[in-house]
Amino acid sequence: MHRLLRFWSLPRREKQLFCEAAVLLLLSHLSVKTIAFRHINSFLRARWNNHSRGALDAAEDIKLANLSLSRAVNLLPCKSLCLSRSMAAFIMLRRRGIPAVLVAGVKFSEDSSLHAHAWIHTGHADPDADSKNSAFTAVVKIGKDALTANSAPHAPH
Repeated sequence: MHRLLRFWSLPRREKQLFCEAAVLLLLSHLSVKTIAFRHINSFLRARWNNHSRGALDAAEDIKLANLSLSRAVNLLPCKSLCLSRSMAAFIMLRRRGIPAVLVAGVKFSEDSSLHAHAWIHTGHADPDADSKNSAFTAVVKIGKDALTANSAPHAPH
């Protein structure tokens, strides 16, 4: 009951973003579990790879999108993978005209096992994400903008 009251006390925009985040997280989670990544990659490239128009207040929109995704991840019963969360964030940001690039990378650990990770690059600096993502070698980048040519990935997912 407390969560429901807290939800209703949110501003309308945050409620809308939360609902959008929850739906996109569920869809992306189901997609990752049931569809080959090459098809997901093709869909994202075909539908969301266009040039962004640039949002008026991109930093605020990025903050609200990440907050909404975090809230949805905490409430949904399924475990959110970084790829699912990155796909949802990528779509949310691109829908708002924010230049975003979905990056998937890999790294070898000390025991020679391979680890994969996905994150979103928005061009807004985040020192915590820089250190976390710098160990991964990018193998897939989805989203064409000045971001892909000018800088390394550094936004959280």
